[in-house]
Amino acid sequence: MVNYSLESDEVILCEDVVEYKNNFNLTLTSKKIIIEKDKEIVDNINLEDIKIYNDKVQVHQNGCEVELQTVNKKITIVFSNMIKANKFTRLIIDTVTNTTMTKRGVKKINGAIDTVDDVLGIDTRGAIKNVVEGGTSGGLVGSILGKVTKNKK
Repeated sequence: MVNYSLESDEVILCEDVVEYKNNFNLTLTSKKIIIEKDKEIVDNINLEDIKIYNDKVQVHQNGCEVELQTVNKKITIVFSNMIKANKFTRLIIDTVTNTTMTKRGVKKINGAIDTVDDVLGIDTRGAIKNVVEGGTSGGLVGSILGKVTKNKK
């Protein structure tokens, strides 16, 4: 990364040689994707310009290819292998969402549990707590039946 100066609060997250119309050097920072060829900046993409739809960052990996949808254009970057493409994709999603894959997974699981609880009218977390404390599967059945019975009254 020769001609790009990092801002004071910007850090480099990933650097690689990629195919972007031809072979180019790619640098992913905490704010931008910088693509260079022969020490000249060819493209400079702000991460904040990447589209988000239904709470999903519009970055898609297919094998070695990563497709980005920005407010201005659609970009395809080809990495030398799937591992590098996956790392790049994960880093972009983590940076744009300001979270990690683990935290997003926990949020998704909690949302699913809340949906099941709302639909069935039970307290899944309470039922699991009773199983752990009681040590038998009867605790789970009893918790669910007790909750359903209470809701009917």
